[in-house]
Amino acid sequence: MTSPGQSGGGSGNALRAYVYVDKMQPTWAAYVGRDHPEGSALEGMAQLYVEVAPATLVFSLANAALKSTETDSSMLVAERRYGTLELHSANPDAVRQAGTIILAMIGSSSAPGLAPSSVTTRIVNNVTGTEAGLVNRMGVRGRLREGDAMLVVETEPAAYVALAANEVEKHTSLRMILVRLHGASGRLILAGSEAEVEIGHGVALEALG
Repeated sequence: MTSPGQSGGGSGNALRAYVYVDKMQPTWAAYVGRDHPEGSALEGMAQLYVEVAPATLVFSLANAALKSTETDSSMLVAERRYGTLELHSANPDAVRQAGTIILAMIGSSSAPGLAPSSVTTRIVNNVTGTEAGLVNRMGVRGRLREGDAMLVVETEPAAYVALAANEVEKHTSLRMILVRLHGASGRLILAGSEAEVEIGHGVALEALG
């Protein structure tokens, strides 16, 4: 089994994350499609994130997957060490086919068994006005409010926060405050009532487990 950070097929290519989202929830889909109006991701679509090393490998993977399948993409990032590619489609089989193509190019066939190598969570209750203002400067999507409870999820590799965000939305009405999907680690901040944050915390841990 290829695990995060290990190379597949002896090629020197490493598959760090393989994140399949079965059905995008409304808020998550809106976040994914926010900068891509021509091929916006829509509620109910299936989605795939892959994170690889070396970073520039994502260009070849995107080219092959987009040419050969009925998928679209909202993210192609090649950072210093890792590359991240997102694909989505109304046809789940097209997303799975794209995944198969990507796995073959990397030299791995066991990616669906990959899991985060690290998951850290924190709950902060009764956020102060000052805290809310500081968090809201981070380029957030929603707004953190005084008195909110806040759930913070951090994962390595980064792409796994997508799975946590989408699964928590299925079970709660927590607001999406911050999402970071690439880099050394991923980060998700959600906010709402203390009761819903507790539920969301459990859901996130189960999804990432």
